[in-house]
Amino acid sequence: MDKTWGDGDVAQYIAGVTTPSPPSALPAETAKEWWPKLGPRWEPSTAVKPPYPTIDIHTHVEVPAAAEIAGPLFRPEYDPRMQVQPEESTRYNRELRATQAAQFVDIDTRIADMDLQGIDVQVLAIAPPQYFHWLDEDTGPRVNAMQNDGIAGMVAEAPDRFAGVANLPMDHPEAAVAEMTRAHHDLGFKGLEVNADVRGGDLDDRRFDPIWARAEELEMLVILHPHGWTEPRRMDDYYLINLVCMPLASTVAVSRMILGGVWERFPDLRMLVVHGGGYLPFYFARTDHGYKVRPEARRHISRPPSEYLHKLYFDTTVFATSAVEYLAGEFGADHVLMGTDYPFDMGPTDPLGFLADARLTEEEHALIVGGNAARLLKL
Repeated sequence: MDKTWGDGDVAQYIAGVTTPSPPSALPAETAKEWWPKLGPRWEPSTAVKPPYPTIDIHTHVEVPAAAEIAGPLFRPEYDPRMQVQPEESTRYNRELRATQAAQFVDIDTRIADMDLQGIDVQVLAIAPPQYFHWLDEDTGPRVNAMQNDGIAGMVAEAPDRFAGVANLPMDHPEAAVAEMTRAHHDLGFKGLEVNADVRGGDLDDRRFDPIWARAEELEMLVILHPHGWTEPRRMDDYYLINLVCMPLASTVAVSRMILGGVWERFPDLRMLVVHGGGYLPFYFARTDHGYKVRPEARRHISRPPSEYLHKLYFDTTVFATSAVEYLAGEFGADHVLMGTDYPFDMGPTDPLGFLADARLTEEEHALIVGGNAARLLKL
């Protein structure tokens, strides 16, 4: 797309509005203020709060001081996920996010919403637009450390309500290992968040092996959360860039990590894949078949791909209780964790009400709504 980026465009990108599209006339029916009735609202849960801890493994925050440093350094060519999307989507994202500023940064606002939801603890992770993997080897580690310190500061304000996970300068693996170690030892973090790619590069690349090795050694939970899709052709309408491409990005990333031998080399590496793991957990039999008949799929692994997949963990941001039941049945309830994607609109606002309708035993329910997260993050 040929477009000159201005300061406002950069601010939109950093804030997660995705790539601004060229100005265009909106259809008459969408030119008026039509969207607020669709935005997320946090209201009292329809479910009775259970007598055991409830932990939301999948939430996002922002650290404005870090974004202020990174924002002016951004250029479109630094990030391959430069999308074209209709002005309708750009406007909606921009205006919706303007109403959610407090949810991303204010402790009291978040706690008020948690109380409505019946959530005891939120796990705080940086919002994906602020991974900032494109920063250079000097600025990236400094900005990511600011983010982690900011998250730790939020946790310190309400340690009984929040836990933090780290954001790392993934494009600089040596610095990423150092920051992971600091976050673990100095900040008490027991997990880290990673994108489904690093500036378009795939996570099975051997240059990331030191990161996986250190995460395995420290017993850090790796939370894989995509930030869009790097191949936008045919995805520029209907919000497909999120509806389809978020789980698609995770599917590709996990498939490459499995077939690339990441868990062959690091068998104790623990990973949670948000959005229910993408599409792979629901269609892994095809990959297993490929392992049986195609030499390309056997190059780096010694067992069927599904055996590695069954070591992973998945959250409940799947929007259908039948999908939660499937994940619990196929991978075990001890591998499924409650997540909401708070405060983004592509997640449930009443997670306990949602899970109350799933056919789960009380033991399975207790594991999913909090027990598994407490175990994996040593809460």
